[in-house]
Amino acid sequence: MTMRTLQTVSALLLAVPLVGSAVNHVFQWFAPPASDGSRGAQMWQLIREGGLMDWLAVGHLALGIMLLIPRTRFAAGLMQLPITIGIFAFNVTMFPRGIPLALGMLAVNLGVVVQPRDLRRLIAPSGG
Repeated sequence: MTMRTLQTVSALLLAVPLVGSAVNHVFQWFAPPASDGSRGAQMWQLIREGGLMDWLAVGHLALGIMLLIPRTRFAAGLMQLPITIGIFAFNVTMFPRGIPLALGMLAVNLGVVVQPRDLRRLIAPSGG
């Protein structure tokens, strides 16, 4: 598998749940998971009830669409990476049952940004 193919597959695997969660937030096809009383579940409830989820859905939709466009894929992966790290940290510290999903998300996010040519361009000195 070439690096470009890995990046494309990873971008699709990351974009689909991001766009899907944004669309689900608007149409509410699937109910959020039932609270298990954990601090993480309580935090999710606060995020939904406090209106922060509206903004998260906008961000998910924008980055998900950017991941689907080859020209913006790398930038979207870079923008999503600190968010994914935060999601992973949240699950490790507050919602352990989400660790496997967060770990998978981190893996595909890294698959989007681990593109040697794009990374070299990012750190190369400017031509001016």
